[in-house]
Amino acid sequence: MPSAPMKTRIAEIIKTHTSFEIISHEGPDEDAVGSSRALGLALASLGKAVCLVYPTPVPEALDFTEAPPASPAFDPEVSIIVDLSDPAMLRGVRPRGEAVVIIDHHRARGGFGTAAWIDPGRSSTAELVHELIRELGAPVTAGIAANLYMGLFGDTGGFIHANTNARVFRLAHELVELGADPHDIAYRIKRTKAYAFYQVLCTVMNRMIMQGGVFASYISHDELAGLKARPEDASGIVEEMASLKDAALIIFLREERKGMVKASIRSRVADAALKTAAAFGGGGHGLAAGFTVEGSPQELIGKVVAEGVKWVPTA
Repeated sequence: MPSAPMKTRIAEIIKTHTSFEIISHEGPDEDAVGSSRALGLALASLGKAVCLVYPTPVPEALDFTEAPPASPAFDPEVSIIVDLSDPAMLRGVRPRGEAVVIIDHHRARGGFGTAAWIDPGRSSTAELVHELIRELGAPVTAGIAANLYMGLFGDTGGFIHANTNARVFRLAHELVELGADPHDIAYRIKRTKAYAFYQVLCTVMNRMIMQGGVFASYISHDELAGLKARPEDASGIVEEMASLKDAALIIFLREERKGMVKASIRSRVADAALKTAAAFGGGGHGLAAGFTVEGSPQELIGKVVAEGVKWVPTA
């Protein structure tokens, strides 16, 4: 279904209901946090009851933007899922609403829910949430603008990824005009890394596998525990790896909990990241994708590299 009719349909669902839960994915990143909080603030301004649900906690480094006020306990009529369209990423969280709405910019393996607005042509879910807020007629306050800017900044890698375009810069300009502080947001995201982040990075770099343009590495759950690293201290490692010269496909495996591995994949070759992730049941974008599977990173790394090598010359 075209974006405009789906946006209108979702706006009508919101207008005709009064209570909402907004859910995002495990390991919430800048776009997940920013999009969910921005939408929550907008719905609260319209007099709706709102609660935010994250399968895993918001990282401390991202917990600096305004969030909607907590509503008394309620049973939501509508569940709005933002920044994911794969139920596996909910990590066991079950939407409680009678209606389930999906707002996402990742390529989806299959839709679910009452209404799904999925547009892989957008840089971030923040772009879609901004349009929905405008469709609802809610004011874009400074708090909403800051959250949307954080999502936009995060999912473009600080405006360096291939998804950065004129539309992204127009929106960034508008959000700054509305009160988002670009320096503060960029500084908090890019310049407040914990020492443990660099300990993780050193461990990862010291065991780098380089094969046919594929650069890959991993870290185990026990190693993270030994470094006293929090989950967010391993966030952004793949982006550091992606800055290496001659890396066509970048793979980072992180054992989030014992026996459960999350892969983050980046590529400079069209669709190589997505094709590699898809082989292991994952998804995302052509140049940025991932998956989560059972196993150990030590056992998986060779298999993922072998898959990635297939796509670097031909993707």
